[in-house]
Amino acid sequence: MTGAQKRRMRDQLEAFAYLAPAGLILLIFWFLPVLLALIVSFFDATALTPIGDFNWVGLSQYTRAFQDEDFVQSLWNTLNYTVYSVPPTLALSLIAALLLNSKIKGRAFFRTAFFLPYVTTWVAISIVWTYLFNREAGLANWLFRVITEDILGGSYQDLAWLAEPKGIFEMMFGYTVPDLALGLNAIPEGPSLAMFCIIVTSIWRDIGYFMIIFLAGLQSIDHSYYEAADIDGATPFQKFWAITFPLLSPVTFFLLVISMIGAFKIFVPMLVMTPDGGPDGTTSPIVFYMYSIGFTGQWELSYASAIAYILTIIILVLTVAQNRVFGKKVEYGQ
Repeated sequence: MTGAQKRRMRDQLEAFAYLAPAGLILLIFWFLPVLLALIVSFFDATALTPIGDFNWVGLSQYTRAFQDEDFVQSLWNTLNYTVYSVPPTLALSLIAALLLNSKIKGRAFFRTAFFLPYVTTWVAISIVWTYLFNREAGLANWLFRVITEDILGGSYQDLAWLAEPKGIFEMMFGYTVPDLALGLNAIPEGPSLAMFCIIVTSIWRDIGYFMIIFLAGLQSIDHSYYEAADIDGATPFQKFWAITFPLLSPVTFFLLVISMIGAFKIFVPMLVMTPDGGPDGTTSPIVFYMYSIGFTGQWELSYASAIAYILTIIILVLTVAQNRVFGKKVEYGQ
């Protein structure tokens, strides 16, 4: 072995020595639990079942999930949360980024103010917004009462907010959807008012993070494009639609993917703001239901593990679908 080969081997061993502690932690607390959860999902076991008494049931835990009305409800809740939180968050954060990318006074202050909620813990944010939506002493009912009675001259009845199971469209239009059987002209009930409160909280928290990413994308666009558009007499909207939006497509696609994944994994605000799964279970997403099954009640670890892998498959399928549908439309060249 030559001297150069010995030095190369020594460098590789040093690199592995530096990586070994982090790799060992990942192996013990990440990869091994993931593998064990997959194995356990094919058995019928609880936290109190001795390992020797595990009964092999194959895919029964997976088929059980789709026959479980509570799981189907949690899946529907997750879809409601995703559909009504992701698009508004992306749209509002893009608007905020466009405004704060222009030459306005106090840009640094507003950028910091928008971003601060994201660096605050979910638990603290959830507690504060729980008080805001309190029926007896919350700011939400007080504000709506002032607007309705003092400004508009009408009458206002306090809303239960986090304890209201009715869908927001049902409350606004009086329309109900029996058994999710939507007609061609049907208006979906939408998320419950309790879930809508959590969605508002989530949007308020996440706008700052997405805004920062959009700002980075905006500032990476070459200004020569806008100078050429000005020479051609393009309007601000035309410049946005023909230049800004296409060149922001990689950032938009990235944020769409991570926001979708984050929405399907949402858990903490539901646990804090509606710890019992909300009124009629309308704020219990998949992760919350998995937690309830696995770590409360009967401690059904096998069923909870199966739900976790069903969620993994759903997220994987959605991510691949987004890549197939939107990935080809992303404009990477500038």
